[in-house]
Amino acid sequence: MSSPSSPAPVPGSGEALRARYGPRYRWLLLATVMVGVMASIMSSTVVNVAIPGLSHQFALGQERAQWVTSGFMVASTVSMLVTPWLLARFGYRATFNGCMVLLLAGGLLGGFAQNYPLVLVARVAEGLAAGVVQPIPAIIIMRAFEPHEQGRASGLFGMGVVLAPALGPSVGGLLVDAFGWRSIFFMVAPFCALCLWMARRYVPTTGPGGAAASRAESLDWIGLTVGTMGTLSLLNGLVALRSGPPMEAALLLTLAAVCLVAFIAWQRRRARRGRRR
Repeated sequence: MSSPSSPAPVPGSGEALRARYGPRYRWLLLATVMVGVMASIMSSTVVNVAIPGLSHQFALGQERAQWVTSGFMVASTVSMLVTPWLLARFGYRATFNGCMVLLLAGGLLGGFAQNYPLVLVARVAEGLAAGVVQPIPAIIIMRAFEPHEQGRASGLFGMGVVLAPALGPSVGGLLVDAFGWRSIFFMVAPFCALCLWMARRYVPTTGPGGAAASRAESLDWIGLTVGTMGTLSLLNGLVALRSGPPMEAALLLTLAAVCLVAFIAWQRRRARRGRRR
């Protein structure tokens, strides 16, 4: 009696893509997310060369101009906290594509912005996308590669990503000299377009572990709120420690410490209840 045939893999899943592209699939997947991370890192570092032009264009002081960088870093730090939830709820492809679209929209908005608040909104949008994208390669390396291949995959990924902060300011400086500060926002557009094309071919629709994305996944809003408050308090407290009133710095750093304790206590409580972290 013949054994029943195994069910066909779900289209777009990791199994289906591996069957289609063979052993090279995992490297194509790694290359896809590497391009996305390079785009996010370049959007972070390249703006530094445009700050003098921005300051002149919008008559900014040093404290206001530094928020072009700080806004990006704060947004990316906060959005990293929701990466596991996004992957479990929407899957790799939808999450990755959404981040690339948001990064592209932020670049276009910043390039066409006619006032400083729009530039800040664009930088926050880019930071939100970058924060979600950057942890994804580590998850993919752990899931898609065998243990004996993970070191080589991490090395190749690291070598590619290191080029982004090295080349970004250099290329950005050339663009600013030739076309003005707006050009550095458009710099990420070709990378995002390439990522969207590659993701449609190589990034699976499933979530971590190969499970189908589940809309039933709930977000820990309390933990996210406490973590966000703590992060913002810490970053602003460190800035105030250097240039602000000592009392303001002390209050912000104290609030950051309280949020850290509250976050740990909340997660321990959730763990005791047997709920998902």
